[in-house]
Amino acid sequence: MESLKNVPLITVFTATYNRGHLIQRIYQSLLRQKEFNFEWLVIDDGSQDQTEDLFNDWTSRDNPFEIRYYKQENLGLIRTLNRGVELARGEYFAKIDSDDYVVDDYVVDDYMRNVSTWIASIAGMKDIYAVAGVKVDSARRPLKGKWPIIPPDPGYLDATDLQRAVYDLDADMCEAWRTDVLRQYPFPVWKSEKFAPEQIVFNQIALDGYKIRWYPTAMAICEYQDDGLTKGSRKLEIQNPMGYAMMYNHKLKYDIPFAQKLRCAMQCTALSIVGRNPQYILQTNLPIAAIATLFPGVLLAIRRKWQYRCECLRR
Repeated sequence: MESLKNVPLITVFTATYNRGHLIQRIYQSLLRQKEFNFEWLVIDDGSQDQTEDLFNDWTSRDNPFEIRYYKQENLGLIRTLNRGVELARGEYFAKIDSDDYVVDDYVVDDYMRNVSTWIASIAGMKDIYAVAGVKVDSARRPLKGKWPIIPPDPGYLDATDLQRAVYDLDADMCEAWRTDVLRQYPFPVWKSEKFAPEQIVFNQIALDGYKIRWYPTAMAICEYQDDGLTKGSRKLEIQNPMGYAMMYNHKLKYDIPFAQKLRCAMQCTALSIVGRNPQYILQTNLPIAAIATLFPGVLLAIRRKWQYRCECLRR
């Protein structure tokens, strides 16, 4: 098979925490790729298992790609992601979660060859800043339960993150973004917290006019873990109310029905109070909605505090 030429370096990024029993799958799947125009950048967010020992072994081997491993104190996913974007040497940044592994057993195509081919197809297109394929489960079924709506001709779709639901793209996908664009949009995180939904950044990039080229191709196999962020979304909200307040405030910028904006404003008010930062309400992106929902937002905050307390007691 002819190797692809003049393809920019890609940073494959993995943030990990106590996933030594899983991360070997990523390593092995990367070794089985047909193209090696990538580095594997791994930031260990304070693991206490065998992860460090594994990477000490792997980095000593003669690998067909560079492995860059960094260990830090536990700072949470968002700060780790920001650090990864800063450290990336690749022109494109592809995030592979520690409970995923990339496709490597197709007769012709694999993860890296597809990504490289797609990146080459958008060279010089300033408004398209990423390419993306589909995450599937171990049975090769898309995570949403159905394949995205993408026309067979030309076989891809150019759309923003805010248009994902229209085309059944609103599930975890497998993207590779331009690193220079990501560096212009650092992921926000509240000082006293460790998480905020990544959609805040990706939807802001969409509002600024950037699109993604989406393909209906299986690219990564995902197996959500019980201790992972996806299954623990409720716990994340309890621990990071201001991160979610920022998310609801950001939604006030979207072209959505006003009734939906009122619900977002109410959630922002409630979570700001729960997060002990009621002054954040003054930073609303839609003052009229914040004023109209102030009283119900306070009532919702009281209810949320009671719900969170009950859930914490059950744990």
